[in-house]
Amino acid sequence: MSLNDYESKIEFEETKGEIDEEIKLDEDKRTVLTKYSNPEITSLYEKSKRGRLVLQHEFQRKFVWDRKKASRLIESALLSVPLPLFYLAENADGSEYVIDGQQRLTSFFSFIDGKLPDGEDFKLTDMRVYPELNKKDYASLDKNLQEKILYYNISTVTILKESDPDLKFEIFERLNTGSVPLNDMELRNCVYRGIYMDLLKDLASDRDFRWLLKLDGPDKRMKDVELVLRFASFYHSTYLKYKPSMRQFFNRDMEKYKNISETEQEELRSAFKNSVQIVKSLFGENAFKRFHPGTESDPKGAWETKKFNSSLYDVWMGIFWDKNKNQVFANLDSLRDALIELMASNDAFIDSILIGTSDTKKVRTRFDIARNVVEKILSGSENQPRCFSYELKQELFDKNPTCEICGQRIQHIDDSAVDHIELYSKGGKTHPENARITHRYCNFARSNSIEKGD
Repeated sequence: MSLNDYESKIEFEETKGEIDEEIKLDEDKRTVLTKYSNPEITSLYEKSKRGRLVLQHEFQRKFVWDRKKASRLIESALLSVPLPLFYLAENADGSEYVIDGQQRLTSFFSFIDGKLPDGEDFKLTDMRVYPELNKKDYASLDKNLQEKILYYNISTVTILKESDPDLKFEIFERLNTGSVPLNDMELRNCVYRGIYMDLLKDLASDRDFRWLLKLDGPDKRMKDVELVLRFASFYHSTYLKYKPSMRQFFNRDMEKYKNISETEQEELRSAFKNSVQIVKSLFGENAFKRFHPGTESDPKGAWETKKFNSSLYDVWMGIFWDKNKNQVFANLDSLRDALIELMASNDAFIDSILIGTSDTKKVRTRFDIARNVVEKILSGSENQPRCFSYELKQELFDKNPTCEICGQRIQHIDDSAVDHIELYSKGGKTHPENARITHRYCNFARSNSIEKGD
């Protein structure tokens, strides 16, 4: 199995603001509640068979040790060599799961069962102190050697269920030392097991949602599920109640809704699907990607081709969940054009999706700006005399997609703007005869120049 098997197909833009955020905890919650014990392998084996000890969650890597390494572990037990600590965590129902030590316990249990997880017979190999045991399986060992393995004691630390979830999450991350470290959502899949996690996974399988993310199945690193959680967190709390860090904001949502009711499940499902369908209609394959405006040296703007912007995702999904689809579809072109314009020329909005993205003020800024634009259009207050129609833009673009300011070709209608030939501020009419098509950047630069009196 290669490291490529653990790569996500979802790529995000690098933004400054959601990395290495401090954990804000009350003083009385800054202690992890633990239990130390020295169980025998046989007791853990029986516990595993009864489903009270889970070795491998979905979030964990499959068994990757080879037979040689697993055999050496068995030999260590026969020699009574102490092993490093095993870390377990307690579920709400008292069952436990392995945080650190999965490969070692899987080796012990597989040897007792006689087969490795891939179905291959587990016969000892490359034994150094017990070379006479090479090619032998558990069943063919002398009884005293079998018992030496069964009654071998290991040292475990169990993180108790009463520990603060955020601190628990932090401990898991620190113990996360595998060749492919687990990401935040994979860790949440361990900490917050239950019906809410199941719901998030189910929503991530929505056909339209997968189409937007260009996925043909579940993402291998659970980035799709994390995006659903992002939506759910802002849906439940609203952006007005957001407090950093993003990680804790999402963790708090997981904790609060771990026993989510059926009614709440259906409400979330309906809101999520509504947003997905609207965003798909608005942006299609460019959903959750930035529109890069042109520059003075190159006025041509273009869509980001590959990487998603998580802040844009939060906003687009967060402002449409409660909107009437028929009303949105009736204003689709105006909405699309206005939201692209935010990404192209609104400095405050652009800054809020690129720098300090988890800051409370930045979160509110991007939501407020986008929400106000949408509300104005849907309420009809944007139908002002100075605004040319999208139909006219399409007509001008189809006729001749050349910018009438810089003279260069406009590659895509999304990068176009309809400009007043005679300035509106100087009496120019909003009539087709006074309209010309330009790059968004060229139109923006002209407006700025006029405002400055150049």
